[in-house]
Amino acid sequence: MINTLVKKQSLLLSLLVLAAITYALQSSIEIRYLAQLRAEQSQAVSERLGAIRYQLESELTNNLSLINGLAAFIASYPDFTEEQYRLYASTVMAREPALVNLAAAPGLVVRYIYPIAGNEAAIGLNYLTQDNQRDEVLQVVESGEMVIAGPLDLVQGGRAFLGRAPVYVNSDDAEPELWGIVSAPILADTIYRNAGLLDLPGELAFAMRKAGNNVEAPAFFGAPATFDADSAVIMPLSAGGSQWEIAAVLPPSQLTGGNAIILLRAGSVAVFLLLSVLLALRYRQFESNRVLKNIIFRNERFLRAVETVSQVGGWRWSRGQFVELSTQTRDIMMLPRDEASVDMEGFCYSLDTRSAELLQHYITQAVKLRQRMDQELELRRREGRVIWVHMKAEVVGVDAGRVELIGALQDITQQKKVDQLIEYQANYDSLTGLPNRGLFQDRLHTALLQAKRRSTRIGVLFVDLDNFKSVNDNLGHDAGDELLVESAQRIQNSIRSLDTVARYSGDEFVALLVDVFSATVVSRIADDIVAAMRKPFVIAGRQVYCSVSIGVAFYPDDGDNVDTLVIKADQAMYEVKKSGRNSWQFYTTAMQLESEQKHHLYNELVMAIDNNQLTVFYQPIVDAASGCVVSCEALVRWPHEEGWIGPDTFIPIAEERGLINRIDLLVLRSSLQFLNELNTSLERPLALSVNVSPRLLHLRDDDAQEWLRELERETTVRVTIEITERVLVEDSDQTHKILDQLHEAGVQIAIDDFGTGYSGLSYFSRFPVSSVKIDRSFVQDLGVKSTETTLVETILLLASKLNIKVVAEGVETEQQAEFLRLNRCDFLQGYHISKPLSEQDFRDFVTSRA
Repeated sequence: MINTLVKKQSLLLSLLVLAAITYALQSSIEIRYLAQLRAEQSQAVSERLGAIRYQLESELTNNLSLINGLAAFIASYPDFTEEQYRLYASTVMAREPALVNLAAAPGLVVRYIYPIAGNEAAIGLNYLTQDNQRDEVLQVVESGEMVIAGPLDLVQGGRAFLGRAPVYVNSDDAEPELWGIVSAPILADTIYRNAGLLDLPGELAFAMRKAGNNVEAPAFFGAPATFDADSAVIMPLSAGGSQWEIAAVLPPSQLTGGNAIILLRAGSVAVFLLLSVLLALRYRQFESNRVLKNIIFRNERFLRAVETVSQVGGWRWSRGQFVELSTQTRDIMMLPRDEASVDMEGFCYSLDTRSAELLQHYITQAVKLRQRMDQELELRRREGRVIWVHMKAEVVGVDAGRVELIGALQDITQQKKVDQLIEYQANYDSLTGLPNRGLFQDRLHTALLQAKRRSTRIGVLFVDLDNFKSVNDNLGHDAGDELLVESAQRIQNSIRSLDTVARYSGDEFVALLVDVFSATVVSRIADDIVAAMRKPFVIAGRQVYCSVSIGVAFYPDDGDNVDTLVIKADQAMYEVKKSGRNSWQFYTTAMQLESEQKHHLYNELVMAIDNNQLTVFYQPIVDAASGCVVSCEALVRWPHEEGWIGPDTFIPIAEERGLINRIDLLVLRSSLQFLNELNTSLERPLALSVNVSPRLLHLRDDDAQEWLRELERETTVRVTIEITERVLVEDSDQTHKILDQLHEAGVQIAIDDFGTGYSGLSYFSRFPVSSVKIDRSFVQDLGVKSTETTLVETILLLASKLNIKVVAEGVETEQQAEFLRLNRCDFLQGYHISKPLSEQDFRDFVTSRA
């Protein structure tokens, strides 16, 4: 290990040294190349800049010589006329288009200028009174030489160099006398163009600035940063006694070497890689010798480890004996490790007779047929323990007189146990141990295929526990699980051994009865199950009663596939639920028609709600004493293409399928909007009564919660919600909380259909009830049946004592109304007053009753 580490470190060190040498050589060559490149580029820039300087000096000198010529002309002919000045100046300017004008100022006051057009304002200009020019003019006078200023911005546009020259004339004294000065603006752009500055190559940066007085003036041409560049070439420029500096520089990209540097670096990397590969190959050749020496040793250790982990052993069969056996094979077959080879009897000595014969059979067949073997064998040891082995073998060394097998032996006992557990969990219910839904459907499908071939009948029983929820709620889920286990055993004991009972879901079971030659057999089994389930259960030390409802469907009478038979048995079971439970019933065609009609109606109801096709009617509620309309009950109606569908038809479907909360919210919103609009035109606003489904008070969906928020937000219309006594019987904490919350928000609570249920007086103390509605079944028999008459009188008297308002619904005759008035009933509602009305009809009715 240490030797290997040292060799690897040596290889790594060699590669690092090689990399360092390669990098040093490449860097040295690159530095020299870049220095040479910069020198060549600098020389090229210097040559180009020298040419530019020559052109600029030439252009400026040419123009300044014309100004000096004008000064010489005036010195020679100081008494010239304006015509002579114009003629001379026009001749000069015709030679040099860069001159803007020529001005002469005798006594430092401008008297002559050409051309005069556009320059009239300059005539009479006294330089000594011009702050912006006086100092420069005096410099010209004092120095006696030409001075160039600028470039300056011209009033007429553009920039120009301004050349001024003094004019001296001979006098009687020995010293010449100052006549004045001459001046001329020289267009900068013309100078630049003629000097080639406007046509410079794009890669060459050029700049120009004023020089002198040891102060670096800002650049007036090009980028100021050109002067600050490390590789910039700077040259002086002089003309007419003035000094400038010009600079030029190539961009950095021109000085990096470009592709040449890339090729140099790539070549260095390639050389390094090539040398590294050669070095690595040399090291690999050295290492391969060492690795080959250890391969056999490592492979043997690895195979032994694999055998131990995977519980796979190897073996060789030759000339009627196992001539080679691995350690793992000996452990699986419980063989001693010191025996070199064993025969078949010795190999199987730990197995019972049948298992030994089975193993011997497969090996003998493989040798005899000279073919490979691949078998999973269940073997039993002499002490009774069962093991599973996977035995594989290939035929090798086949010749005329000898056949050898080389094989592997693996202990798969644990894997088989896991597979069996997974299979059990996939097909059986973990609580009851019965087949689950998937296994039941498979068995039913198989039974249907057999029944079709043999023309026999099959019965399917759908068994549902009655009131199982109350056991869970009152005794807990552990008690519920215990009840399910005991129920499964009772149902299992009530059927034949060839039949199947499965747990379908929750508290539902199904039974498959095969070879049913008579309905009497099914009837007897169903009776046995019902009778067994009637007996009390002892759960958690308490007696519990839990009956069942059973629906029965037959193949081929009621269906010919799995889903149809289960569905129809389920439908039959629900008919038992409706008729009182604790019994059983065969499926009928009428059940199927009713189910299909309900399903079709449900789909249409969903579309009607989504498309806002439901409408609200309003039945007036009048004060019994005055007859004035004081309130109305909002009633939902469904206009259908085949006619109006009554609420007694679609409301139960909505309750069953979870649509009722959406309907209640629709009715509340529509009726509140209508009454808010109607009350604005009435002196006495009307109140509103709405029916409430028990589902709504649980607030389990968004519609129910929005319904509650709508009531809490409403402040204009006085709302009464009508609840059935069933809601109060359940007396859940959630219901109590919601009713109190509504009461605090100003919503009135009324008990609907009072007298038809439990009618407990405790309602009035436990709940914020403000009114009750006497059911129409009592009102219609007033004066006809003494029992109903006495009951209504009692309700009215009791309500009066408790200060509870009473609404009598279903009033259809004047005699009923008169009886209720005499017994101090507060409000009346019914067809005697008015049937439920549409919005417009109700508005007309209220107006007419006002």
